[in-house]
Amino acid sequence: MTTTIRISEETRDRLAVLAGSTGQPMTRVLDQAVDALERRLFFEQLNRRFGELRRDPPAWAEVEAERRLEGMAGEDASP
Repeated sequence: MTTTIRISEETRDRLAVLAGSTGQPMTRVLDQAVDALERRLFFEQLNRRFGELRRDPPAWAEVEAERRLEGMAGEDASP
């Protein structure tokens, strides 16, 4: 399914340049741009949450304990 959206002429021109340089349709370039933004926002939020955890010593201790347990679980596996 497709739909029409309004974008500035400048953005449309930038999409056209990117499409031309990648050999992909503008819709694919736009899809990739949205995917990249979603990933960036996800990791920014993840980093913020880890920062909050690090500032909470009891919560960070739990994270570290889980990591130690996960590391030990890997040691039990035979090659």
